[in-house]
Amino acid sequence: MKMSSLQFNPASKTSPWSKVCLESAAKSNNFTLGNSHRVFHVRQALLSAGEPFEGLYIMRSGSAKAFITSAAGEECITKFFFPGDLLGVDGFDEHVHSQNIVFLETSSVCFIKESDINDLVKNSDDFRTCLFKSMSHSLLCDSLMMMCLSSCSSEQKVAHFILELAENFASQGLSGKEFRLSMTRTDIANYLGMALETVCRVLASFQLKQVISVRNRYLVILDTEALHQILSKETYYSSLAAGLQ
Repeated sequence: MKMSSLQFNPASKTSPWSKVCLESAAKSNNFTLGNSHRVFHVRQALLSAGEPFEGLYIMRSGSAKAFITSAAGEECITKFFFPGDLLGVDGFDEHVHSQNIVFLETSSVCFIKESDINDLVKNSDDFRTCLFKSMSHSLLCDSLMMMCLSSCSSEQKVAHFILELAENFASQGLSGKEFRLSMTRTDIANYLGMALETVCRVLASFQLKQVISVRNRYLVILDTEALHQILSKETYYSSLAAGLQ
């Protein structure tokens, strides 16, 4: 089975944004993506809180994290981004970004400036469809994660996180069974609102039960059904169903 990483072929026809990036490049008289295609390396920042909104970024390969910094200087991770995700959507509100976005590995993005966004929404059915679907999907995923964070046990939170990653990889045509975690366990704990020791304990427990196999940052799902069964305990799925009604 092929091991998945958070890289994928940015020109892949399976990416719904491929044509959108090309349309944006063509509109700017840049038919080879050129200025719209940007590459960043690990720990480089894409956006910082307080920066003015200039447009949207589409993740073409790699991964990133969004976080808010508290008055005490503590980092609170709010989201992880993967290929196909939109970055910088928060800037639409008041034309100022409220979060910081930093890359977890070498990544590439496609930039679409605000004036092009307005034109593409009016004139491109593909762009309009991709934009609305992406924003709707992101909103639903964020809502389900908030529901999980507020009502799930530690085991359910970790299971939900693993399954969400698996679904993301599978949607990109990669293996949803074996993949590399680009984020650290500290980042995972921060995102899930758990202690680092608890995350490590849960992962060790899953491995002992042969639900997963994890070595350093490489994770293999051995029993997908077991992860779903963990999520089905208590009130998770009943809450999920209520949220979708």
